[in-house]
Amino acid sequence: MDATTKAALLLNNIRASINIFKRLCADYDPAELWHSESLWDELRLTDRMKERLAKFLAKDWAENEDEKIYSFGARFISANDIDYPARLSDLKNPPVGLYVKGNVNLSLPSVAIVGTRKCSAYAEGVAANLGKALARAGITTISGGAKGIDTAGHRGTLNENGKTVVVFGTGLDKTYPVENKDLFAEILAQNGAWVTEYSFGTDGNIWRFPERDRLIAAIASRVVVAESPEDGGAMHTARKAVELGRDMWSIPGRIIDEVAKGTNMLMREGKIFVSIEDFISKITSGRVQINMSFDDSIQDSSSQASDLTDDAKRIYSLIQGRTGITTDNLLSESGLDFINLQTVLNELEFDGLITNSGGRYSAGI
Repeated sequence: MDATTKAALLLNNIRASINIFKRLCADYDPAELWHSESLWDELRLTDRMKERLAKFLAKDWAENEDEKIYSFGARFISANDIDYPARLSDLKNPPVGLYVKGNVNLSLPSVAIVGTRKCSAYAEGVAANLGKALARAGITTISGGAKGIDTAGHRGTLNENGKTVVVFGTGLDKTYPVENKDLFAEILAQNGAWVTEYSFGTDGNIWRFPERDRLIAAIASRVVVAESPEDGGAMHTARKAVELGRDMWSIPGRIIDEVAKGTNMLMREGKIFVSIEDFISKITSGRVQINMSFDDSIQDSSSQASDLTDDAKRIYSLIQGRTGITTDNLLSESGLDFINLQTVLNELEFDGLITNSGGRYSAGI
């Protein structure tokens, strides 16, 4: 490990700014960071940063971290490296470096596919088919690896042998969510990549995910929001994309569905996603034309629901894409009597297809 990489690892993990790192490299020998404490004042490190840096130096943290990176088959790229994504410089607070496992050029054109975990089958299908179309067009897809829309976008790309990148809100050694362990392994097996700014051992604290979302918006050339309620995490990514000057596209949803309320509102701030073919044509300036037939075989929830009774399928379809629908709503819209409705709801809840929160039902978990 050279002095520049060691300095980048240390400054990245004490949350110093990229400007501090660049000043260190331009005006000093990076090794002075651990040879001269007086330099810390010249670099304007905060007291908290100095305290953390002293602790890391005392326990040879950078050397141990470098060994973990090597053992994990990953690499750390600093802002001085040629393969550091240039688009990150659009951020006000880009990371000093990134941990990367896999072989994707993060500076090539890419599209982020983001959205809610509790998505409708419709939005899940669109995300999967979009991932598939982007793979056919040779464009990398990016997402956060969460359940729902993120998973569908990754899966669609993989099913068409394309390249996809998952941006973690944890260290590379922490699988989140655990249910996507196999998906993440497939991403690497298919020459995709894992990316994070966090050191090994970093857990998925909730506040880290908005930070992760800013990386998704910055690394991607464009962002597509497939489905999101008003307070959905994908809204962070969408608004950061607009702030960075990225093209942000939203897929329209039904105006009566709470799960699509945020996406529909975003149409005021970005572009409206009309069709997959139209989108691919526009982002490739007409060089790539793709004829897509909608394939719903990639969807996880639809396949799980295929063995349900007709009544259960009807209730499930009414609940999908809506948050907190009541028993009274379902009674009036389904035509079932109370006893049959309760039987169906119990069946769907037992199968994990819906959740019940105080008598209000939502799809998925």
